[in-house]
Amino acid sequence: MSTAMTLKTLLTVAALAALPLAASAAGDTAAPDQNLRITHHVMSIGKDGVQRESRYADRMFRRAGTVWIERELPAALRADHDHEAGEGKVHIGHAHADNTAAPLWLRRDAAGKVQVNMVLRQQRKVIEVDVANYGNVGYSGSWANAYWLIDPASLPRMKALGAARGGVQRYELPQGERTLRVDWDVAGRYARKIEQRDAHGTSLNVMTASAIAAPKALPWQQVESYARGDYSDLLD
Repeated sequence: MSTAMTLKTLLTVAALAALPLAASAAGDTAAPDQNLRITHHVMSIGKDGVQRESRYADRMFRRAGTVWIERELPAALRADHDHEAGEGKVHIGHAHADNTAAPLWLRRDAAGKVQVNMVLRQQRKVIEVDVANYGNVGYSGSWANAYWLIDPASLPRMKALGAARGGVQRYELPQGERTLRVDWDVAGRYARKIEQRDAHGTSLNVMTASAIAAPKALPWQQVESYARGDYSDLLD
């Protein structure tokens, strides 16, 4: 397996292995509401011996048929993004990072169709994103991975490591020289932790989710009056 294998790729492999079960899992609207802070830690050591690390965090709010994901930014960076947005500089030609920093608002209807929206607060605009541009806004294309952080239909295909403890069931999926481990919150129905590491200690990718307080008002309720637009509006 290539050393460039990412956590997202392993999650995709797990999801593909679960295709016979995916339909029932994707339609599960009985999952409880969740308000989560999701931290990411990625480490790799290249052939040049240089260790590279990145850390970032998102906030995720989940309700039936709806997911909101928003990057945490230091105050200085947030102010910079807001200033540029206020001047109308948020567009593809300016910087992809602007799009990644914008909140994502995902909605799934009863028929299973997912609408992906990017929210530009300073412009008071909600941008609908087409499938071809999912990657530009940081959406993997998997509703299940966004809603539960890993498709629960993939879990039966993994090895359960003992019985559940403290409300958490641990799973493991070996993939060549790499291993994917998942700590699944049984009652909350989300992945508390997803860890992918290689056998040589040269790469590590860890996602950890922890519960936070619910906001006084759900973020999508605050943007109902925003104007609507298409992703093409951001193109030069």
